[in-house]
Amino acid sequence: MKKVYLLGLLFLPALVFSRELKVSVFDGDLEFPLEGAALSLQGSTSSVYSDENGEAVFDVPDDVDSGIITAVLPGYAKSSVEFSSGDVFINVYLSMADVIEGEELIVKRTASRSGGEKTGVSTVISREEMQTTANVGIIEDCMSSVRTLPGVSYSGAWGSKPSVRGGEPKETSCLLDGMYTIFPWHWGGGASIFNPSIVDSIKLSNGVFSARYGRASSGLLEAETLKPDYEKFHVNASLSTTCADLFAQVPFGKNTGGMILGSHLTYLDPLCMAVKATGSDLLDSVERAPYIRDAFIKTSLTPYPELDISIIGFFGSDGIGIDLSEEDKGITTAAKLDYDIYQALGGLNVKYLVTDSFFLQGLLSYNGIYEDLEQKITENGNVLYNQDFIEKYSSKYSGVYSGAGYELDNLETNLAERINSHLVSGKFEGEIQFSDMNQLCFGVEETFSTATTKEKVNGWSDIETSDGTFFKNISFSTDSKGNCILDNAVYLSWVHGNESSLIESEVGVRGEFINLWNKKDDYTLNFIPDICPRASVTFTPLRNTSCFERVSFNAGSGIFVSIPMETMMFTKEMGLKNFDVHTNRALLGVIGAEAVFNGGWSVKLESYYRHYLSRIYTYSTVDAASNWEDISLFAKSNGQGHVFGLDFMLEKKREGMWDGYCSYSFVYARLKNPAGISGDESIEAGSDTELDKWFYPAYHRFHTVNLVSNWHFKNNWTLTVKGTLATGTPKEKSGGVTCYAAEMDDGTVIQRYTRSSFYSDTLRTQISCPVDLRIAKNWVSEDNKKSCEFYFALQDVFVNLYSPKDGKSFNSYTGEVSEVEDSADFNIGIPIPSLGFKMNF
Repeated sequence: MKKVYLLGLLFLPALVFSRELKVSVFDGDLEFPLEGAALSLQGSTSSVYSDENGEAVFDVPDDVDSGIITAVLPGYAKSSVEFSSGDVFINVYLSMADVIEGEELIVKRTASRSGGEKTGVSTVISREEMQTTANVGIIEDCMSSVRTLPGVSYSGAWGSKPSVRGGEPKETSCLLDGMYTIFPWHWGGGASIFNPSIVDSIKLSNGVFSARYGRASSGLLEAETLKPDYEKFHVNASLSTTCADLFAQVPFGKNTGGMILGSHLTYLDPLCMAVKATGSDLLDSVERAPYIRDAFIKTSLTPYPELDISIIGFFGSDGIGIDLSEEDKGITTAAKLDYDIYQALGGLNVKYLVTDSFFLQGLLSYNGIYEDLEQKITENGNVLYNQDFIEKYSSKYSGVYSGAGYELDNLETNLAERINSHLVSGKFEGEIQFSDMNQLCFGVEETFSTATTKEKVNGWSDIETSDGTFFKNISFSTDSKGNCILDNAVYLSWVHGNESSLIESEVGVRGEFINLWNKKDDYTLNFIPDICPRASVTFTPLRNTSCFERVSFNAGSGIFVSIPMETMMFTKEMGLKNFDVHTNRALLGVIGAEAVFNGGWSVKLESYYRHYLSRIYTYSTVDAASNWEDISLFAKSNGQGHVFGLDFMLEKKREGMWDGYCSYSFVYARLKNPAGISGDESIEAGSDTELDKWFYPAYHRFHTVNLVSNWHFKNNWTLTVKGTLATGTPKEKSGGVTCYAAEMDDGTVIQRYTRSSFYSDTLRTQISCPVDLRIAKNWVSEDNKKSCEFYFALQDVFVNLYSPKDGKSFNSYTGEVSEVEDSADFNIGIPIPSLGFKMNF
């Protein structure tokens, strides 16, 4: 009896002074439970393991108010989650680590191929972190999440193409599973091809990124898609206000491979018909509803433990048909637009572990785009001469007097354009692991691009001559077999240290040599070869202290190059000479610091300066020698520029009822195109290129602030608030609306109006401050193998109270100025609602 009593006393503290904490472990990509994950409590030497349902139970002493649970599972990156005294259960999500596994071999690479987030180099946003910000709006889009990251300037409510750290959007290169893309956008840039249903993570490298990568002078955006499950069948389905997604993961066997395939479709046709059926004229102009039709397939094979093969295929299309008629002061304008674009992206990626310290990879990819555009504008009506026009031209033209006018009789302007673009890329690289602390990387990359354009124009336009202005019907067509560009690149990089080292550094160099030719025009141009050294170092003096998980400092510098689309326009007539032209080249320097606190909080601060060593720009002029009639097109690479910026991010990871982040970006960007225009030259009318003076680029914003807040309240509800505050972009100074006369071939005098505008260093569009709301309910089955979510969202909640304005438009025939200012941003006048339902099993 005494023994029993003593035994009871021995276990009494465990029975009375402890509580149970249930932990569930999931694959962060596929959201299925993981068995065999080792779970440990910080400060304890013992571990428990998750069962077949991914669950485990901890006995936590009552005197422990909070702590950290760490989960470790081979093939996955280690993950830690904080708990507090009020938590009864917590979820741990594990992401695939960059490891290569053999039957009895696991080689951990010190420099991750996808790479992790690193101060001064890159920011990574995972599938889970994009859940609340990407799945909202007319189109669910990962770029909605990317646009909230530090270093990304606000691009408007209808614009996914980002300006990264003060650079032009085209200076940022976008990759899908390592494959370069030409134009990864739908609807002209309104949405991207990066669908949240298939994207696992996105890494935005806007610092001194590795010499492995080129073709980007401002930033590098890498979207990685899900890796198929080799053992279990999964279905991910979603239905939203305008889109439907269905993707299936088909296993081939644990040691064989798997496949993921599915499609993403919009169905705006029923919505348009429903709106029209109500009698509303809001969508009367939509003849063919805007659409997106995407299909994706990815097959992963592991025929041998050391060999990994991935085959990726993407096909996308989008388009719209518009028939818009409007009447203004007796003039009816009918505009019809039919636009379709098709693109295909495919690649083969092979990874081979030769030995436990020697790794090889090859990637071959293709991206093709076909654009089909047709536009027709018809104008009809009667126009009376205005008094200001009569006073100015009655003495010159006998038919111009009070009460007189003219008729616009079915004036048609037709435009047809067909563009074919192709991009083929091949990359071969290797890694030699000398030790856990030292790794040598090397590689060669070849990229070929070309485009053909067919264009037909038949319409009315003003023709300015020395004898006056004429209003003529002009017709011309082009059939251009565009330039061929071959980008030859090699790189060498040395990585020292790893994520747990006091000092982690990378030093590398990349060489780029670009050839351009056009056989049809018998034209060849070799660019000046570029040598691009890069170096970065991260110093982490503090780790796992009572306050900090880590504190890091980073510094780096390097040269980066990109090939702008303007190179496709280069011709022999421009006078460009071999080895006399550079690509876009920028020298970048970055310093930064990051502090990650125990408890999930982190703060990051980075400052950078980019100096353009060369920058390509084009412009057109008319000169006195041709009586100001002949147009000459020029291209130069002596463009100048400098960008200074500051990026800040305060973040709270999901480890309780609330998570979110606040990001801030300050950008000061100035460019100059020193064309050297002489006195007997003049810039062609309508040109938007500023020459021979410093200017702010059109996309520039001084300040952008983003706030994302996710409140997880009881029963798996989540309320998300996403807000942006951004200063305006440069705005031209507008002059008065003035009249001029243009004669038709039959002698009819057309009354025309124009308004001069000039670049201004001080004028800006109004501040943009959109706010989105989203509320979601999530259900998870008892075995954690099935889940579903329902959400309701409102985009731009306060649009009725405030929306940024631009200027007032005017009628080019009557000179009438609109009473209401045009919107500086896309909106439909009301908050845009969206509903969604997602299911995974």
